[in-house]
Amino acid sequence: MTETNTKKLATPPYVAYRTLRNFLEGFQQGTPGRIERSAMGGKSGAVQSQLMTALRFLGFVSENNVPLDVMKKFVTGDAAAQGQMMGSILRQHYPFIFSDDFDFATATGSMVRERFEEHTSATGETVARCINFLKDAAQDAGIQVSPFLSHKNANGPKKRSATAGGQRKTERPAERPTNESGTGPSVTNQPQIAAQSSLLLWGLFQRLPKPGSVWPKTDRDQWTETLNNVLMLEYKEQ
Repeated sequence: MTETNTKKLATPPYVAYRTLRNFLEGFQQGTPGRIERSAMGGKSGAVQSQLMTALRFLGFVSENNVPLDVMKKFVTGDAAAQGQMMGSILRQHYPFIFSDDFDFATATGSMVRERFEEHTSATGETVARCINFLKDAAQDAGIQVSPFLSHKNANGPKKRSATAGGQRKTERPAERPTNESGTGPSVTNQPQIAAQSSLLLWGLFQRLPKPGSVWPKTDRDQWTETLNNVLMLEYKEQ
């Protein structure tokens, strides 16, 4: 096998697809000579980097971040034209998904994950985010998406929980303690809200530092970005 056949593609887009669309919609009046971070508003450094990764992978900008013709045509097109263009872009830049030997319309999440791991540089949790981007982009482009492709089986195999006496333990969110004065709310004396059924959301909010304490902006931005990703996993957009 030649080196060309074994070389993996760069990491595909793993930013939220809606974030990319909103960003592109900001250039309807024209594109700048070069896409710079100053054009990305108040987005965190992590999101800015993810946007640049997406723009380069999809062929919207050059290696020097100069907008290419495809980006100029996309941002000025109507919804129908953008959908058609996005479909062509995905088929061109995801050849390992849209190929004769793989059916994206019937694939399971684990099958798609295997393709990403085999053909791209994405690893770990990034793979799941890459798949989520592709799924949303394909739906926006009118491409048939497999009904078996879900966030759960795209995240890869989960570790089995510890067992006691040969029986599996039941996992449940830890209770929130009262505050130091003993007057704060707790799970035991407050009605449970629907979001508490999500271990991802509950675990994320348990990582919040104590109000009034120092919370570095970089850590806060990363927490907010993670929250947005979890919300995309847990809720459907209209």
